[in-house]
Amino acid sequence: MSASARRTFLTTTLSGLGLLAAPSASQAQGRVPARADSPRTGADPLLISTGLTGRWQSAMRKDLGWTARFEAMGTRQVLNALEQGSIDAGLFLSHPRAEALEKDGLIFNRQTVARTDVLLLGPADDVAGIRGETDATRALMQVLAACRAGVANWHPLDADSPLEALAHRLSGGQLRALLSHAASMKTGARLPSYRLMTRAQWQATPPQGEPRKIWLAGGPNFMLEAQVACAFRSRHPGAKLLVSWLQWPLAQKAVKASRPGWQGPKA
Repeated sequence: MSASARRTFLTTTLSGLGLLAAPSASQAQGRVPARADSPRTGADPLLISTGLTGRWQSAMRKDLGWTARFEAMGTRQVLNALEQGSIDAGLFLSHPRAEALEKDGLIFNRQTVARTDVLLLGPADDVAGIRGETDATRALMQVLAACRAGVANWHPLDADSPLEALAHRLSGGQLRALLSHAASMKTGARLPSYRLMTRAQWQATPPQGEPRKIWLAGGPNFMLEAQVACAFRSRHPGAKLLVSWLQWPLAQKAVKASRPGWQGPKA
C-alpha cells in the first residue's frame, strides 16, 4: 500500500472509530448515579426498627437499581418536613395531620402501603372489667374510667403521636381531660397499668419487666396504617416512582414477609 493510500485508510478508520466511541462517551457522561435518582425519604422509626424498610430496600435495589434514602423521623417530623419540602417523600403512620396537609394541597399521592394492629395491653387481672369486650371505644373508655377511679394507671403516650391521636379519637376527644383528672386522683400506690402498642412494635420489642396480657387486638378502628406521600414543594420524580413501587407486588411481598407485625393495606 502506498504512503498516500495508507494515510487515507488510517484517517478514515480512526474517524469511524471516533464516531463509534462518541455515543458511549456521551452515555457515560450523561449517566446519573443511582443515588441521584433516589428520593430523600423520611420514615417513622417503627417502619425501620421492625425491618420493613430494609426488606423494601433489598427488593428495590433489584427491581429499580436504586434505593430510597430512608431517614428515621417521627411521624409528626415526617409530616412537617413534607410540608416544608425538605424531604421528597415520607413514610408515616396514619395521623389527622396528614389528612389536613393533603386537603391543603401540601402533600399529594398519599397511599396506604401496610397496616399494623393496635393492642390494648394490661395486667393479667381484669381490674378494668373489660373481659369479653370487642369494641375498642368501649374498652378504652372502661380503662380510662378505671384510671379515674384510682384502681389502674395509663401508660403515657408521646404527645400527638399516631397512637395518642388514635386514642384521643376513640375517646371522643376526652382522652387528655380524663387522664388529667386521673392523674390528680393518684394515691401514690403502685397500680396495675394499661397501655396501647402496635403489633409491629410488640413483635419486635415486647414490653419487659411486668406481666402483660393482650386484652384487645386490632379491628376496623383499632389499627394504624403505614402511609406514603410526596411533598408538593419538592415534586421529585423518584418520589412518585417510590409511591407507585410500594404498591407493586414485590413491595407487598415484603410486607407479607413481615407478618404478623405488618399486614397488607387491605384486610
